Amino acid sequence: MDSSDTPDHEPSTAMIDTSVAHSARVWNYWLGGKDNYLVDREVAEQFRAVQPGVVDTARASRAFLVRAVHYLAGEVGILSSSTSALGCPPPTTPTRSPRRPHRSAASSTSTTTRSSWRMPVPC
Repeated sequence: MDSSDTPDHEPSTAMIDTSVAHSARVWNYWLGGKDNYLVDREVAEQFRAVQPGVVDTARASRAFLVRAVHYLAGEVGILSSSTSALGCPPPTTPTRSPRRPHRSAASSTSTTTRSSWRMPVPC
């Protein structure tokens, strides 16, 4: 076996399995998103039947997260987020919420110059 046979060198064949619900897509459904499939919606509704307040809890949790990001980006001046490294977030994620940094805010990874501000990049 040479180095080209290792998993690191094989092309990715990962596919989204739409026959099995995924927690992220179920959560997306509860938040009113569009990135979910029938199986996700079915599981979400089954869970909701057992735990009726789950949608309110999911939305309250997201609202808190958005408020926290606005506070950190605006008043504290932290603009960098580890969640932004996960890929291009959907529009409702907190990393997309603060559109304009506080005038005195600086990137947590650089200096206070305007060019160092790190804002989310539209997909």
